Amino acid sequence: MKTRSILIILLLAALNSVFAQSTVSVKIADASGNPLPYASVAVRKTSDSSLVKGQMSDAEGKCLFEKIAAGSYFLEVSQMGFTSKKGSAFQVKDAAVDLKTFALEAAPKSLKGVEVTAQKPFIERSEGKTIMNVESSVAAAGNTVLDLLRRAPGITVDKDENLVMKGKQGVTVMLDGKLTYLSAEALAELLKSMTAESVSQIEIITSPSAKYDAAGTAGIINIKTKKGQMTGTNGTLNLSGGGGRYMFFSSGLSLNWRTKKFNLFTNLNWADREFFNTRELIRKTPGDVPLYFQQNVFQKGHFLNRSGKAGIDWYINDKQTLGFMANGYRNAFWRDAPSATQISRQQNVKGVDSILYSSVEGNNRFNSMSYNLNYKIKLDTTGSEFTMDADYMKFDNDMKTWLADSIRVMQDNSVHESNAVRTLPYTEIKIRSIKGDLVKTLNKTSKIEAGVKGSFVTTQNNMRYDSLKNGVYQPVYEQYDEFLYDENVLAAYLIYKKQFKKTDFVIGLRLEQTISDATSNSLKSNVKRTYLDYFPNFTADHKFNDNNKLGITYNKRINRPGYGMLNPFVFFLDRYTFFRGNSYLTPEYIHNTELTYTFKNKYLATLGYSRVNDTYDEFLILNPETKVTTSTNKNLGTQNTYSLNLTLPFDPVKWWNSSNNASVYYNKYQILDSLGNFNTSQLAWNFNSTNTFTLPKDYKFELSGWFEAPNVYGIWRSKSMWSVNCGVQKSILKKKGTIKVNVNDIFASQRFRGVAEFNNIYLSVNNRWQNRTLNVAFSYRFGNTKIETKERQSGSADEGRRAGN
Repeated sequence: MKTRSILIILLLAALNSVFAQSTVSVKIADASGNPLPYASVAVRKTSDSSLVKGQMSDAEGKCLFEKIAAGSYFLEVSQMGFTSKKGSAFQVKDAAVDLKTFALEAAPKSLKGVEVTAQKPFIERSEGKTIMNVESSVAAAGNTVLDLLRRAPGITVDKDENLVMKGKQGVTVMLDGKLTYLSAEALAELLKSMTAESVSQIEIITSPSAKYDAAGTAGIINIKTKKGQMTGTNGTLNLSGGGGRYMFFSSGLSLNWRTKKFNLFTNLNWADREFFNTRELIRKTPGDVPLYFQQNVFQKGHFLNRSGKAGIDWYINDKQTLGFMANGYRNAFWRDAPSATQISRQQNVKGVDSILYSSVEGNNRFNSMSYNLNYKIKLDTTGSEFTMDADYMKFDNDMKTWLADSIRVMQDNSVHESNAVRTLPYTEIKIRSIKGDLVKTLNKTSKIEAGVKGSFVTTQNNMRYDSLKNGVYQPVYEQYDEFLYDENVLAAYLIYKKQFKKTDFVIGLRLEQTISDATSNSLKSNVKRTYLDYFPNFTADHKFNDNNKLGITYNKRINRPGYGMLNPFVFFLDRYTFFRGNSYLTPEYIHNTELTYTFKNKYLATLGYSRVNDTYDEFLILNPETKVTTSTNKNLGTQNTYSLNLTLPFDPVKWWNSSNNASVYYNKYQILDSLGNFNTSQLAWNFNSTNTFTLPKDYKFELSGWFEAPNVYGIWRSKSMWSVNCGVQKSILKKKGTIKVNVNDIFASQRFRGVAEFNNIYLSVNNRWQNRTLNVAFSYRFGNTKIETKERQSGSADEGRRAGN
């Protein structure tokens, strides 16, 4: 009953809308009449100058305010590089008010800056991206980045904590425009170690242009960490802590020193988190003696994160900028996962025959260091520019695991077959890349973009396997292994953009030449591949009037197997469950098409269709004699996804902001298997809502929640998941300090339940994590709080996310 009540409250919040008494429209322009996009426009009462509504002008400089009650108002408009201006008073009665053009004068060169006071909405839409402004969320404080992504529009998290976008796997994750190069497990642990306080924005790009790497079937998530843009010396200190069953703490410090010639910045972050997760597995195996396995696992984890970045930007002159940045982390992860597996014959009415007791201990170290050198030059005053980036990254993962088990026979209570092994895999990955991007304005309505890139990856994987004998671990040399993988990708792209009176066209083409070489000692194999791919991209947007827009987009993308997926090493989860990579995996290709309708520049409805050829995902292989189940990755066949996504922001009253997103999608897989082909499909939906209430005396309250209906991921069928969160915020110390308190997963409802059942295989999973937590966070801003009017836009660098996966 509580679940139904909460969902009804959230749904009512999404659908609640008060019809406006009147509308106010205006166009913001410069002194020459050219439109000014993204200007800050506020409607204020003439009686006391109190804010009634505020928003940003669109790409054509236009604003439309709804639900303006009768009364006397004036406009206050500001834009970087222009002098802020207050307009004359105007009256609102019953009819719509058109204020025509509101012109701003260019700011004099002696302008020092403008104080930062505005706060962005938690969810906004800009230039084809969905943006989560993390700093604007009350309930984000004290959470991890993975927690934030669970609440992101169209994003879900599967049983292994992999990200899924609009029902599709293969999400590309970037940090500050750089690909992470982490395995799926390492990426999940990194996202759990990163605190919300270290992040400024999360960008979700469902249809990347040809400028971006073609890697990834589902789209791109770009996590932007904080970087100061203030003049002078300034910084931010963050402290947070909390807990559920176990406690966690984090702290962060960002410093920035900026002048007209230089910008020096650094971020330092530390986090110490203890957590747990429970897992219940039920397996049924066929054969002459069908068996039933019921395993219960309790894993306690301890994660220590130390990360930082530092850099410098040199503004050589008004046209040229040279920058350097170093970024790295040193992470440690310990885990202890005892389990008990009850084994019985499926038709045994007497109960359990035996119990397998297992203990898994892990001690992981994964470190990374990356360096970036970038250069930017403005070629003219019309927006033409050239940027260049050179990157080097080194990643290493030292993952020690101890596995011990024994079987207790229930008939005589005797213990048999005690074993203990130790695996010592080590992975080193080096990535070098260089890229150049050109933007050339041809005239007022057209431009071209072009670029080239080369990335060169080398990976080395070593596996050492020891067995415990007479109290001493001794090498088992026949289990030692080495896997080497090299991959070079050469790319070039060209984009043409054209604006007509009411229609904008973008057409692009990206070419990528891939050369790979995989060598496995254990398989005595060498797999070499060379292939050239073409990735077209097309977008058209038509504006019927100020309230109605329609856009269509198409792109083709590729998802190359992660480096860890190709690694054929065997990892033992317990005596009856193994994991092994597949060196013969081939890339999957996806075709995406979307049709988007925009109403009043804020409400969006997107219809989408995608087809993935040679899709790969987890696959289970059962040995009927040994009863061992091996999890691997395999090219399954094809995946078709039909989707509808709705973005519904509402402001029922001026102190209540509600951001809502709903997605409905139909997934269908056609899976090829030597034991028999089969199909699996599901109509699924998800919904999330974030409601922020601005209260007197600098208080804010936030209530958010999400729901995910049953879905299908390859061979897995999942059951529904949901969560409700709330938080409160108070500004202190003359608004330079902020205290946030929030509670996550109030009803402890967030867990993954799923079943894989096909070709005589049955496996059921029930995973639960430490999600219900109480978090307390404090942040303090010090130093100068004014933004320099000249702001450098750093060039994007697109790298891959595939180190392992």
